[in-house]
Amino acid sequence: MEYNEQILRWLLIFGAAPIWFPFLKALWDDFNSTLAEEGGLFGETPSLRERERIEKEKAKQPDVLVSEPWTRRETRTPIQLVGFGKKRRRRSGFR
Repeated sequence: MEYNEQILRWLLIFGAAPIWFPFLKALWDDFNSTLAEEGGLFGETPSLRERERIEKEKAKQPDVLVSEPWTRRETRTPIQLVGFGKKRRRRSGFR
């Protein structure tokens, strides 16, 4: 019984590899590219020429952290959105 559970675990891990392997590869590539100027995750420090080449490659890539303004669908002014100037209805009964 124990042997069958171990086989099932390993089959599930390897069967799910198409899901988790691309994710781990993307993380590895991202960390390596981020730390490329220092030599990557496990590499040696690059020479001056290699560092210049890396900086030129990074300058060609678009910036991934871009701030874009939000737009509203409503055409009302902020005062109208808050509700200033509206007449309040008196409620009858207990308060």
